[in-house]
Amino acid sequence: MPCRPAPPSRSWTRSAFVGRTLSGTRKADSPPWSRRSRTLADPTRENIRRYLRLHIDDEALVTDELVDYIHRAHTWSPAFDEARRQSVSVPHDYTPDLAGIQAPVLLIHGRYDRMVAFEVSLAILNHVTDSRVVLLNNCGHWPPFEKPAEWTAHVLTFLKGY
Repeated sequence: MPCRPAPPSRSWTRSAFVGRTLSGTRKADSPPWSRRSRTLADPTRENIRRYLRLHIDDEALVTDELVDYIHRAHTWSPAFDEARRQSVSVPHDYTPDLAGIQAPVLLIHGRYDRMVAFEVSLAILNHVTDSRVVLLNNCGHWPPFEKPAEWTAHVLTFLKGY
């Protein structure tokens, strides 16, 4: 769930972004995005397991319980499933907007993230005046799940004033 800085009519001193933020574009059909498309088109437990193995560095975290949870999230409602199938993600370069961010920004990146290159975090770091980046070792694309204690410690430190 992405969080965005408040509009100018409000005053926030800290901002947290949780979720996908793109600085640059990526072809929707390029790996590993094509794996995501195939998984959403056919969300079998095995496809979900393969997809999670791309996201998560430590394969021991890809348990049957997690696969079942994600499978239920993708198949609980035929109407939801159809809406998701019809949704389209359009690549967009947000780089020109980054310089306008006035709030402090914390970027937390997994060292072994196969979905978003570390250079994306570095590009954001170079365009946002008050930003910092943390690189979590032995971590893939899902730091809050893979390294919850480290992720929480960094976020709380940041929110307290870094």
